[in-house]
Amino acid sequence: MSRVALLAALRRGALGHASRVALSLGFLTAMVAAGAGGCTTEAFCFHDCGTTSSSSGMATGTGGHGGGCLVNCSTGTTSFVTVGSGGSGTGGTGTGGTCDPTQKASCGTCNTNCYAVPNSNWDPATVTCDPGPHPGMVPGTCSGKCAPDYWNLSGPPSDLCNYYCVKTAAANTTCDGIDHACTGVPNDAVDFCKSPTDCGACGNTCSVTHGTPQCAHTDANPTCTAANTQCQIAKCDCNGPGDCWWDVDKSYATGCEYKCDKTNNGVELCDGIDNDCSGVADDNLQDPAVGVPCFGAAKGVCADPAHAGVTQCVGGQVKCLGPNVIVPGQIPETCNNLDDDCNGVVDDNPIDVGPAFVCGVSSVLPCQKGILQCQAGMKVCVNNIDPKPETCNGIDDDCDGIIDDNLPPAQNGAACNVPTPPPAGATSPCMAGATQCINGAVNCVGSVGPVSATDSCGVDANCNGQLTGQPDLTSDVNNCGACGHACKSPMDHSIWSCQNSACVFGGCFPGYYDIPANHLCSYPCIFTSAVELCNGVDDNCNGQIDENVPAPSVGSVCGINPGATTPECTNGVTVACVAGKYQCTFATPGVCNPSCAQAAEVCDGLDNNCNGLVDENVPNVGQPCASDTGKPPPGDGVCRTSGTYVCSGPNAVACNAVKDLTKAGPEICDGIDNDCDGLVDEPFTNKGSNAMYFVKPVVTQVQANPGLWIYTYESSRPGATGITAGNGNGYTCNQSPCNNHAMTGTLPVAPAGVTLDKTASCSVQGKIPWFDVSPIEVEQTCDAMGGHVCSPAEWQTACFAKLQPTPSCTWGYASAGAACTSSFTAGSKFCNLGMSYDFDPSTPGMQNGLLPTGSPKLMSCFADWTGTFTNVAGTNDQIFDITGNLREITKAATNQYTLMGGAFDNASEAGAACNFTFYNVDQTFKLLDTGFRCCFSQDPTL
Repeated sequence: MSRVALLAALRRGALGHASRVALSLGFLTAMVAAGAGGCTTEAFCFHDCGTTSSSSGMATGTGGHGGGCLVNCSTGTTSFVTVGSGGSGTGGTGTGGTCDPTQKASCGTCNTNCYAVPNSNWDPATVTCDPGPHPGMVPGTCSGKCAPDYWNLSGPPSDLCNYYCVKTAAANTTCDGIDHACTGVPNDAVDFCKSPTDCGACGNTCSVTHGTPQCAHTDANPTCTAANTQCQIAKCDCNGPGDCWWDVDKSYATGCEYKCDKTNNGVELCDGIDNDCSGVADDNLQDPAVGVPCFGAAKGVCADPAHAGVTQCVGGQVKCLGPNVIVPGQIPETCNNLDDDCNGVVDDNPIDVGPAFVCGVSSVLPCQKGILQCQAGMKVCVNNIDPKPETCNGIDDDCDGIIDDNLPPAQNGAACNVPTPPPAGATSPCMAGATQCINGAVNCVGSVGPVSATDSCGVDANCNGQLTGQPDLTSDVNNCGACGHACKSPMDHSIWSCQNSACVFGGCFPGYYDIPANHLCSYPCIFTSAVELCNGVDDNCNGQIDENVPAPSVGSVCGINPGATTPECTNGVTVACVAGKYQCTFATPGVCNPSCAQAAEVCDGLDNNCNGLVDENVPNVGQPCASDTGKPPPGDGVCRTSGTYVCSGPNAVACNAVKDLTKAGPEICDGIDNDCDGLVDEPFTNKGSNAMYFVKPVVTQVQANPGLWIYTYESSRPGATGITAGNGNGYTCNQSPCNNHAMTGTLPVAPAGVTLDKTASCSVQGKIPWFDVSPIEVEQTCDAMGGHVCSPAEWQTACFAKLQPTPSCTWGYASAGAACTSSFTAGSKFCNLGMSYDFDPSTPGMQNGLLPTGSPKLMSCFADWTGTFTNVAGTNDQIFDITGNLREITKAATNQYTLMGGAFDNASEAGAACNFTFYNVDQTFKLLDTGFRCCFSQDPTL
């Protein structure tokens, strides 16, 4: 049975317990060795190998270990004897059963069952037996045809059907990684060199917009890959006029990006059209109208020979161009007796005359400037009006911008309307004026005439030079004691009288109050109540508004929710009447500002709007969090602390937990950042920011110069326990080249599509070791730890143990010396091998199973390195389980890995010897009883 078939059988549960044990590496070894030449190799003859044979079928050995016939015993005409119990002498023979050597179940010998040929998978109906020329002496030859869904991929002479596959197609033309045709190679019928749907690699589909793609092989390497195969444009679509496409930019990525129909038979004319569909209009011109001598026009200065040019294509039009070419309108027409604009008319519409070109002295009305006109090639000013002397006529005669200024004295400033002087002691309102030109006419300005037909107190109001009708100064309230002394202002609301030339106050009119007490009665008020209300009104007319207003309930006025019970909403809240309205004041700033209804809730530990909820605008406040919340793995490692979300701004929260570096400690191989430096299980080659702490695997020094250290315990994963091996693969790189950090060269690349778990390799006691691991994983995870996969010689150095008299240790049994050169001793010296350790003594028979590293259940199961190099007694001077437990992967050469040391299911102690190097596997090998150790060229604990 091949390794692939064996793994498949074990994993799908197709084999029972007995079969699984039989198909372990111990049994596989026997099969491989048998195929290699029977007892001639170290891998086959572990014990009881026959040294002589007889024609009667009698085999001799060192003593029988139980004989017997399995099937068809004594059913044929020929009988023979097998080695069995009860042997005697040095060779001893045992009597077994008899069977028919011509039968399929006992072909040639009793124990040759054609129905049970390992890994044959034949259809029982097709099984045949060729007993050979010596029935009963030599095993016969079994053959058969494959059972349904089993296939022989190796071909003759082998007829083993070692490949299980359900055939669903005649060929593997579908690129999906599935062996539909059962050829053993998925996708083998896919043409990666030409397939436009799988160009160079599965799923690489070629697609061309508006065109047809093709897959092209770009170098001489016959194997087409994504590196040497690429999608190209085979042709562009042309489905008729208006639907033709072209690849102008010669880029596959943009496809046939240019839509164009050829015109004029593909000959490019100067017409603004891409006639040849090159992507550029008017390129590669073949237009006869281009390149001909020309003029800008046939008239005026344009036709002057000095202004000749050559026709060129510009913007899809043929134009006459050149440094001296003048076109119509290029030169504006001026008054110079020439046709400057080339329209055939001299001095028509010249630009240097006309309304824009004014002339004359002034443009201030009534003056006006004239306009230049072109007359006989000369510029002449016409229609201008010049200034003259000013007179009072409403016209700006001198055109200085001011009407009727600079007038003669008689028209501006002479005295006029002079009044009669008043009597002595009296005053007069009348005054003389002065002449002034107004609106084009001379007026007398500033004179004052009589203000009344009758005189007032002390005033000759009618300006006749006499005083008449004077008031009584003793009783006149408007002239009390003196002319003009009024007891009150006409605007006052007070009551006054004049008594004996003195003013007497008589109170206020209704609806007015003498506030302040100045006898002006200037305070209007309507009395409504003796008790003030908070309404912005003086209800009791005392001159004060809203004084001594009774205080209302805080809750009824301030809008505090009844459920708001926090101190900021219940303590120190006051109410005052301000500007006719109740105003609430909160002792805590930021609460109910400007009011509870309008207040914005912010994250500050307060109920800002007093609605009974605190910091409801940030739901996470108060929720649990950690110091590394939101940080990428591994976060803060063991320095992680717990806390809660607290406010970190009006509308934001932050976790108050802080990374506690006091928790940092030595890094151990457990999948946790123990020293809190952001790295998990970092090795000595990458110690991180905290160089004191890194993973220090338990290693044993086995060589001084050059130095060599090896894992003291079989490798385990960081998450392993005493009952589980943990999870994760050791792949760290899947893109070539994978640099080898511990040695020169590169590492093998991880299989395509595999997840890179980057699981670290540990050397720890009491853990279920890492099994079912591939050599690629071993190389990559050992390299990540700063080491390398051990070579067979390095591994054997560790197994042979410390210097001692020759020979070196045969097994990893302690102590070094004679003890490690003799086989196991029940009860005192044994490792976890299928023939020497019973995994479950309570169950009858020998039970096999995997033990934790360095298990105390085993006796003296270690290579003894006490007292050597830097090894410390009781710490790292014993290399445990180098014999048994798991067979260990070493590297002999490129893609050749030797399995060393035996496993828990070994049927023979010889297959676990230090010098047993028979098993060689490739990079993809995996098995449930196979593990590894890492080796180092320098001490990984320093």
